[in-house]
Amino acid sequence: MAANFWESSHCTEWLLDRNKIEESNPKDKQYLTPIELKKLRTHYCFVIQNLGNALKLRQRAISTAIVYFKRFYLKNSFVDCEPRLVAVTCLYLSSKVEECITQAKKCAAKMKEIDHSFNYLMNDILECEFFVLEELDFCLIIYHPYKSLPFYLQSSGLDPASIEIIWGIVNDSYRTDVCLLYPPYVVALGCILLGSYLLKKDIKQWLSELNVEMKDIWEVSKDLIDYYEFEKQQSLQNQTELDLLYNKLPIRNKK
Repeated sequence: MAANFWESSHCTEWLLDRNKIEESNPKDKQYLTPIELKKLRTHYCFVIQNLGNALKLRQRAISTAIVYFKRFYLKNSFVDCEPRLVAVTCLYLSSKVEECITQAKKCAAKMKEIDHSFNYLMNDILECEFFVLEELDFCLIIYHPYKSLPFYLQSSGLDPASIEIIWGIVNDSYRTDVCLLYPPYVVALGCILLGSYLLKKDIKQWLSELNVEMKDIWEVSKDLIDYYEFEKQQSLQNQTELDLLYNKLPIRNKK
């Protein structure tokens, strides 16, 4: 494990450009439009979040699982790898990495409560875990914005009510691809910038004193605004519509 982000596999191997992300899921694009595929990708972020909450896992473990899921599908497609099973497996794996361990059997049972059509068992999760590990190249340490966020928030002078809203924006950021595109401190600052804009707080002077690349911070904020607009326009929580999208895919190992 690297002692800091800049020496880690997260930095050296898993910070990508947008073209790399846009080239992913080629098989799925034969069956779904780009908007439909984006909706389904976002849906599985909600699935991981809801399952993690149900299992009472820490938010850091849930966020790690979402990053695993996103990285996995940079190399694979929903058609070839059943996304519900992969989502549950990523959460089970992250619970071990982030030291809030849950059981594979419990993950399967709780997912069955949430989604009655989920028919995978403990052994399926344990078998899938090895495949996920290989596809992640065993790069399991994820650096999150959560570490740098308290320092920035304290020095920004924002009030406690604003800080709570910004923490929520950071959690929402995992439904976008910023965790694949930017270092975690940039994501943290992008969330603070957006939060301050929404709350009409002027932090321009503070940001100018940080000696950071503002272009990337603006890009993070823009990606988040685009996500919130997308969430307003699309039925991201409409289970019937999401089931229709899922069923359009000829998933090979569906149970």
